[in-house]
Amino acid sequence: MTTEMWIIAAVRILGALPVLRWPLAGAFIALFVDLSDLFLRDWIDLGGVNDYQRFDKWLDQFYMLTFLAVALRWEAIARNIAVALFTFRLVGFIAFEISDERGILIFFPNAFEYWFIFVAALKTFHWEERGVWSEEPGTWSQEPEARFQRAYSWPLIGPFVRFAIPYRYSRSQLVVAFAIVLSAKLFHEYMLHVGQWFEGFTATEALEAIWRFLTPFT
Repeated sequence: MTTEMWIIAAVRILGALPVLRWPLAGAFIALFVDLSDLFLRDWIDLGGVNDYQRFDKWLDQFYMLTFLAVALRWEAIARNIAVALFTFRLVGFIAFEISDERGILIFFPNAFEYWFIFVAALKTFHWEERGVWSEEPGTWSQEPEARFQRAYSWPLIGPFVRFAIPYRYSRSQLVVAFAIVLSAKLFHEYMLHVGQWFEGFTATEALEAIWRFLTPFT
């Protein structure tokens, strides 16, 4: 391990910890910090990063474990799905370690992290059918469905809101959620590991290109 790798590892590990206190906000922090190593590799020069893809996937395991620690406190359906998706991705990680073939990861998409964010959002905004977790430990205070009546009447998206909120973890709701989560994650995995769309330039160069695109006349 080079000094540069130790610095990146420390940043990534620290960035994963907030999820233990603030699940939704912490998840976004962890994912943004996950991208930070791309910039740190550009900005510091302390020995470089050896075998970046393997190094990155090992560091991913830490934030996924913090996500899992939170998910294990959820109710049965959400928790069991999270554990299954975590295990599925872990199998993919092991397959990648054995084969050293990045393309294999598209067959084991990390839907776990998207599922975690989805459920954390449901809980943060109190969109689950069971209501809001009350101040008294171990009890639930039910909210009336009238809370969502105004959203139900919104044009165009009203039918979707009626279908999705409150979220009951019904079969139809889960099918829609999985379709969205898996589609988004499969595209993400293809972009990174099969198409390798961002391999030809650094993260800093990518930001500069985006800035030039957004400010063509400056």
